[in-house]
Amino acid sequence: MFYSLALLLILLLAGYLRLHRVELTPGWFSDEGTHLAIARHLREGQVQYFALNQSTLLVARLPLFELVLAGAVRVFGLSMTTLRTLTGLLGVVSVGLLYGVTSYTLNRRVALLAAFMLAIYPQAVLYSRFGFSYNLLAPLMLLVLPGLTRYRHTGRRRWLILAAGCVGLGLTSDVMMGIVIVPVLLVSLWTRKRDVLWAGLLMALPFAIYAGIMLLTVPDAFLFDLRYTLTRLGGTSLLEQARELALNYTILLSQDYWMIAGLIGLFLLPGRNLRVIALGLLLLPILLLGRTVALHNLSAYYTIPLLPLVALGAGQFAERAFITIASAINTRWAAHALAALLILTPLVTITWLTIDKVNHFYPTAIDPFLLDAETTRQTAHFINTHSQPDDLTIASPGVGWLLENHTADFQMAAAAEGAITPHLPPNIPADRWAFDPRYAQAKFVVVDPLWTTWGAVHIPAVANLLVEVEGWPLVYEAGAIRVYENPSQTTGIPRSDAPRSEVVASG
Repeated sequence: MFYSLALLLILLLAGYLRLHRVELTPGWFSDEGTHLAIARHLREGQVQYFALNQSTLLVARLPLFELVLAGAVRVFGLSMTTLRTLTGLLGVVSVGLLYGVTSYTLNRRVALLAAFMLAIYPQAVLYSRFGFSYNLLAPLMLLVLPGLTRYRHTGRRRWLILAAGCVGLGLTSDVMMGIVIVPVLLVSLWTRKRDVLWAGLLMALPFAIYAGIMLLTVPDAFLFDLRYTLTRLGGTSLLEQARELALNYTILLSQDYWMIAGLIGLFLLPGRNLRVIALGLLLLPILLLGRTVALHNLSAYYTIPLLPLVALGAGQFAERAFITIASAINTRWAAHALAALLILTPLVTITWLTIDKVNHFYPTAIDPFLLDAETTRQTAHFINTHSQPDDLTIASPGVGWLLENHTADFQMAAAAEGAITPHLPPNIPADRWAFDPRYAQAKFVVVDPLWTTWGAVHIPAVANLLVEVEGWPLVYEAGAIRVYENPSQTTGIPRSDAPRSEVVASG
């Protein structure tokens, strides 16, 4: 009864921290707009992302999360609230699953501690509040852990089917889940060599089904996207990989002390199988992924599937710390009181501070890249009321998903001109464009902080475009967002159409 009630309270706390005022804080991230734009087209029966049609693999978007989101959009409407509620609920599910997995493999006391750790873990709370598809991988990763542990312990293939099936399912949501293939194959090899082949086939099956459907419907588009995606995943030199990995590992430990406690706690797990597999599921992805991509700042979302494992280790660390502190003091009641005080005080303080952020404003390390919700909605309303459905607007995804006309992001506009961009090739076939996304065709260009903090820094074509566009008439300004009208298509917007402080008459 005690554990059931405690778990219920933990789940309620996890839900509050992840769902309260979720649309407003933190600010909107560009990738969230990408998911919503794709879901908007899926709701209308189209496989399209802004100007790109036929396949979304080119922008590294696989179908599972997008289809789940599209289903939620059909029921609850297209909004940031729908997206973030979905990922927030996935975070709550992960807390409940962590308790179930840990109570099954260890004991209910450690399970309760681990669930509480994940419920209040600041990094886990923050990234559940963002609408990232990686949140879907977290519960799948939690199911991989008992699958591999029980398979190793019993040799029964049904547990390997659970682990391999979750990896395969995750591969249809995000390419990142591919890094878990290695731990699954290693445990299969460790346990029963002949299981390696069919475990690999099982993991490949969901993606093979997706690939088969694409090859039957849009083969040229799918193969083009697949080739480009595999090219993007190409490695650098071994020395550069070692440097990047060392930097990632150091930053992870220095910026997040939970990671240190979690890593130590995983080494303290009882049972060799559980300990080795849990450490493998945490460290192998860091090793494989951290060689080539950043795991911090703008790319910290890559760690979302690993955070429940960190919380598991933190729960084990807290229990062992309590026992160690208590055993160092002879007086039993004083020992328990001191141990509880030393361990619970920072946890309660963290909870209180996180509640305060949720109730007011949730600051992040990437705030310069985020958009204010109300300002973004106001800008979209201006564009929608001053354009026709066939007019082109160039905007970042954080704004573009709200627009009701033809919309392209600045990378599409650059790629259509033959420029090289970080996420799109310069040779996209003409039939992949649902409409002409070149900036010369645009009626409006919406410049937000992502243009100046990222786009113009990494894409010379965007920097040149920004210089030219800033010479166009400024017709709307709200906060950090500015709207410019193409002088070749200007119609003259009356000053009375919006607040005087926000609109500048064109022409």
